[in-house]
Amino acid sequence: MKKICLVLCLTCMVSSLVLAQGKTKVQWKCDKPSGQQSIPLGDKPGHAYAIEQINCTAMKGDIGGNKMKSGMGTEFLDVRGDHVTGHGEFIESMENGDKNLYKYEFSGTTKDGTFESGTNKWSLIEGGGKMKGGKANGTCKAKANPDQSTAFDCMGTYTPPAI
Repeated sequence: MKKICLVLCLTCMVSSLVLAQGKTKVQWKCDKPSGQQSIPLGDKPGHAYAIEQINCTAMKGDIGGNKMKSGMGTEFLDVRGDHVTGHGEFIESMENGDKNLYKYEFSGTTKDGTFESGTNKWSLIEGGGKMKGGKANGTCKAKANPDQSTAFDCMGTYTPPAI
């Protein structure tokens, strides 16, 4: 009888964990990067390291029913001609005041020094409020707009913290 109870309890626990996982889909519009500083390496034309910040507005999206509002990313870039790679951290502000911190790695293309398109892979470093102790990760596709802002379409999965 103890084995049946144990199996039943474990099944319920695993089922609740699986049900707790969710999917998130968000669209961001990010302004033209600001505060960009670039240093040419001098080894080849067009090779430079740079750092910049981007301010973003959530066009739509939520995580666990908590709507995203805005965000700010600070990123390090390795520019090699028309190809750019890098990494950064993104602070996301939710409509209810919660904040989440993510890390991301990206790659993309540029034309005449202006971003064209790219992709990134992200994961939650530290959740706040409803996501404190939770996990999340996913990917984004990015495309430049004519005004030099960037549109991001992101998707991922999340697991809220255990209660």
